[in-house]
Amino acid sequence: MRVMKKIVASCALAVALGASLPATESEMNRVLNDWNRQVADWQNAVQQAATPEAAASVPAPDPNVVAPELWRSISAKTGNRKETITTGKGRKSREETITVPTFEFDKSWALPGVVWILQHPDAFAAAFDETEQNQVSYYANALVKSVMRVHFAAPGIRDICPVMAANAGVREYELMQKIYNRNTDPTTRACAALAMSLMLNNPMVAGVEGSAAMTRGKRIYYLKQSLLLGAQETPFGNATLGEVAGEQTYRLRYLTEGCIPPQLRLRTAEGQVVSYPREGKVNLLLFWAPEEPLGASIVENLQQLKDKYPNMEICPIAPFQTPEALLQLQQSFPAVQMSMLDDEQGSAGVAYRVGALPLAVLISERSSLLYIGVPGVELQNAMDKALAPKTRPKVLIEPAESEPVIQPGSQAKPAAENQQNNTAPPLRTMPRF
Repeated sequence: MRVMKKIVASCALAVALGASLPATESEMNRVLNDWNRQVADWQNAVQQAATPEAAASVPAPDPNVVAPELWRSISAKTGNRKETITTGKGRKSREETITVPTFEFDKSWALPGVVWILQHPDAFAAAFDETEQNQVSYYANALVKSVMRVHFAAPGIRDICPVMAANAGVREYELMQKIYNRNTDPTTRACAALAMSLMLNNPMVAGVEGSAAMTRGKRIYYLKQSLLLGAQETPFGNATLGEVAGEQTYRLRYLTEGCIPPQLRLRTAEGQVVSYPREGKVNLLLFWAPEEPLGASIVENLQQLKDKYPNMEICPIAPFQTPEALLQLQQSFPAVQMSMLDDEQGSAGVAYRVGALPLAVLISERSSLLYIGVPGVELQNAMDKALAPKTRPKVLIEPAESEPVIQPGSQAKPAAENQQNNTAPPLRTMPRF
């Protein structure tokens, strides 16, 4: 009998707890706790692995398994709300009020689930089958709107700042601005500030802030703010706020237009050590690899580029090659003979932060960086501008003071002669007061 009473009491307690905690919220927490446990177990297994090979063989938790369950816990429709939108452009633009649905993820308790989904966009897309793929962008947009409307003020929203920085767009930049300006948590504001500094590396986002000088000023300002507001050990993606800020500082100092980029010591195919960029000339550094088609095509036609720009110093830079590998490569790709080689540590690639090939770097004759990015139309325009003939402004010769200035098509008027005599007229009498 006593056992039965205990069971009844336990059931009553469970019902009471369930009433205070919505089923969707409890399900979301269950899924996220299970995910965090899997991640912790995986990290421990990697750390305890005896060799790097053993660590790499440890299977990571699969977010594709978690995403459908998590989405079900926060995606139920809860009602409708009114939203004001602007239609048309220019003088024809006007505001309209429309009715849009609301969901569980619009509620404040759903923030952890929203953050997880925004951190794992591929797993979120995989949660929809082929017939539902058209819904992915709709719900992704609704999730971002929920952050703009509801979640921007919560401290936990800081975890999406690295994701937004990596997927920079004007809307994401405006979201970071709202978090920075209206969130009261200093650490969250620090993460938003660092995200904005990184976003302004993207030319599409940089256009929001105006000129290149204004954009650079904003990048530096937000970088400083992130270090003033947050501790350097604050997590920021897979690194810390201090580590990411340090990397951004390096890029602003050496790899931004107008800065003096790093000097490199490279090796020719014959083994001679040379230094680039060369002073007093416009330099084009081209990081490439034989297996990458665009860069390899440019190197194959390098002589044509030299003929077109004879006053430009062109320096192709290929990854490190052992003597044996270089000899074999020269037989299949003779153009590699014209390229410089990076060292075994990849120092040149690290100095210029080469993330993808090919990468072109244009440096002025005064050693300032003019362009860094993928070879294309923008590089072509930058080269044409840097190598355009320098014309001196014409200096107009001013006439002597004794010579009258005569406008074209006009004639000088003769000076009026004194009809009576050539003496000066007498002074007038001063009036009395």
